[in-house]
Amino acid sequence: MLILFLFLPTAFAAMCYQCASELALINWSRYGLPHAYGDSMIADDACLDDERLTGHVPCSAPCMTINITAVGGKHDGKVIGVIRDCQTYFRNPKSLPEGTTRMCRHSERVTLRNQRINMTFCYCQGAFCNGSGSAHLRRTAMRRQPALRSPSLANQHYSMWFSLIFVAWAMS
Repeated sequence: MLILFLFLPTAFAAMCYQCASELALINWSRYGLPHAYGDSMIADDACLDDERLTGHVPCSAPCMTINITAVGGKHDGKVIGVIRDCQTYFRNPKSLPEGTTRMCRHSERVTLRNQRINMTFCYCQGAFCNGSGSAHLRRTAMRRQPALRSPSLANQHYSMWFSLIFVAWAMS
């Protein structure tokens, strides 16, 4: 029973995909992302394809996806970089507003090489929510629309874990 309680925080943590496309890592500091954290990630262009995601981490905060799109010129609207991770390592918010399971924020920037980019920070609550279900978030990044909000479904994941823990406790 003691062992069960030691793993309780991990059991209640949602899982988030964790990856960064090659261009996102190469241009990490140009995009204004935290310097120390980018050094620990490995470039993986599978991060650009929702169907090829594999790497993941436990996360007690919202999952996030950062979409970096070109603004202007012949590549206008093209996704040039994607980063997916647990929100605890990046910017706010550390939690989503009550009743919200998805939210996006946009920031247009000019890189050191005078390239205009749009960075869309999308946050979501729930297991692997920054994966294949986030295809609409990339389309949103290209359109630069305001925050997405939807009804809460995050508690379904936690209810299952609570049920499993209760059954394990009852059987001991």
